[in-house]
Amino acid sequence: MPEFNLLNQIKQPQDIKGLNYEDIAVLGEEIRSCLINGISHTGGHLASNLGVVELTMAIHRVFDSPKDQIIFDVGHQCYVHKLLTGRYDQFESLRQEGGLSGFPDPKESDHDILKTGHSSTAISSAVGLVNALQLSGETDRHVVAVVGDGAMTGGLSYEGLNNGGKSHGNLIIILNDNDMSISQNVGSFADYLSKIRSRQGYFRFKDFLTRTTNATPIIGKPLYHLFQRIKNAAKSMFYQGNIFENMGFAYLGPIDGHNQKTIERVLTRAKNLQKPCLVHVKTVKGKGYTFAENQPTAYHGLGSFDIETGKHSPKVKADFSEIFGEELCKMAEKDPKICAITAAMTPGCGLSEFSRRFPARFFDVGIAEQHALTFAGGLAKNGMKPVFAVYSSFLQRGYDQIIHDLALQNHPMTLCIDRAGIVGEDGETHQGLFDVPMLLPIPNISVYSPTSYDDLRGVLHRCLASDGGISAIRYPRGFEPDMVLPFKKTNEDVEWSGTSSELCVVSYGREVVACLQGIRLAKTPVSFLKLNKIYPIADDVVKKLLSFKRILFVEEGYHQGAIGSYLGNQLINRQYKGIYRNFGINNQFLKSGKPDQLLKEAHLDGESIARMIQRIGEMNP
Repeated sequence: MPEFNLLNQIKQPQDIKGLNYEDIAVLGEEIRSCLINGISHTGGHLASNLGVVELTMAIHRVFDSPKDQIIFDVGHQCYVHKLLTGRYDQFESLRQEGGLSGFPDPKESDHDILKTGHSSTAISSAVGLVNALQLSGETDRHVVAVVGDGAMTGGLSYEGLNNGGKSHGNLIIILNDNDMSISQNVGSFADYLSKIRSRQGYFRFKDFLTRTTNATPIIGKPLYHLFQRIKNAAKSMFYQGNIFENMGFAYLGPIDGHNQKTIERVLTRAKNLQKPCLVHVKTVKGKGYTFAENQPTAYHGLGSFDIETGKHSPKVKADFSEIFGEELCKMAEKDPKICAITAAMTPGCGLSEFSRRFPARFFDVGIAEQHALTFAGGLAKNGMKPVFAVYSSFLQRGYDQIIHDLALQNHPMTLCIDRAGIVGEDGETHQGLFDVPMLLPIPNISVYSPTSYDDLRGVLHRCLASDGGISAIRYPRGFEPDMVLPFKKTNEDVEWSGTSSELCVVSYGREVVACLQGIRLAKTPVSFLKLNKIYPIADDVVKKLLSFKRILFVEEGYHQGAIGSYLGNQLINRQYKGIYRNFGINNQFLKSGKPDQLLKEAHLDGESIARMIQRIGEMNP
């Protein structure tokens, strides 16, 4: 990485407070260069961080972190914050195993107040933080929440605003408005922000009145009160109020998020108000790097790339998300009832082509998983076939809706759970390890876990032919295995291989490959059961398993309350007398790292499974 004369001298936020604006401009250029160079090697969230360089510097020049608490909604735009809080020397380890997290992490620094990785949570957290400070008598401290406009499509943001406007502490919400979430912002709130941006005449007039009265001696105060009345009349003419003021916040903006002096002046004003305040900042996502400015979605979260050309690491073949999207398009051509839903993840979930070809049947609801699920129930009730594609980690946000608004109603819908299992570099907040134990207790649900693309295609057709209940399909990030699987393409719930009557290994999804590798390395006669439909498991399958003296179950997920536990209970209920061992991930949050390395550390790689097979083979029932 290049040497940066100013940036490498910044050890704490206080180090930038004394810099003049010329030096601050240079520092901003160095930060952008550092981001581009670093992320080109490690991958990460580029465009969002390039857009908040001036804003983050202004926050740290106006406020005193960690005394003043700064939290970032979602958190992926915290890289500049990390660079300004003593972590420049570690930046090359970003998102690497043992290195800096791609999200705020209190274990790394006192300046990271909360571990955040999901959208729309910051305002509620900030309201709790500021109320705690008030109750503790620490009235000189501020809480600052940086929230993107995409996060404002999530209902939790409004629950926080509704409560926060009643607070008496120093609560400041910074709305970072860059016209983008991960997919382009959609819906009424995006239109509303556009209207606010067009009403800057009121704010210019307000600033003019304030400057005039402050510069007028003796009669300044009477003039101020007179102009306050004039200002209110101007407000009615130009502005008519807004939702934030109606919820109890002082509203400042919109302002240019790349004008350093303006940002600092407005943040200082907000700091001195000593009441809930919302500062509306307009930024450009990808600022300073042409490729990211022109294609902010493509440069939102990416792997390594070439700085000069902007080219990403080439994708050697289609992944599970793309195969899902392709097959869904083929089916939608023949079936006009098929609808696709996403929560601001159109490209990530493989739905870009569907959105272009079937716009009337495509619904991007914004970052609102709860709404997406209940909305799907309404579509299903009136005869449509909704397919909601969502990352496993984000599905957690809609648990009550799955139970109450879908399963309880027995609505037929298909839930396509992308990024299931270990995801990798995005770390603890994004691993897809909770969906299986989360879904199993719910009635009227079937869960599938394909291993190959053919499996995925077959299961998708079966699920969309279902006439009741939730059909959930979970598949990993990345590609199908390169190895040839020893199964016939039967499109059945389960597939068997091997001839051993003593030991059976059972698994599903991506972990099937590791199990087959383990069987080969163990050099022990083994039968293998591949579950395509992982829940519920048919009675005849359980009965057949009863004939084995030893059963080893392996799954890429938490073993507590997941399929291994479920199957073990089924066997016990049928008085199984043999040896049953269930292996999965222990009850812990998995850190960042390459998926293969994390699987190895969790003892779910081929070599570890071979050792498990050898040990269980030596046990006597």
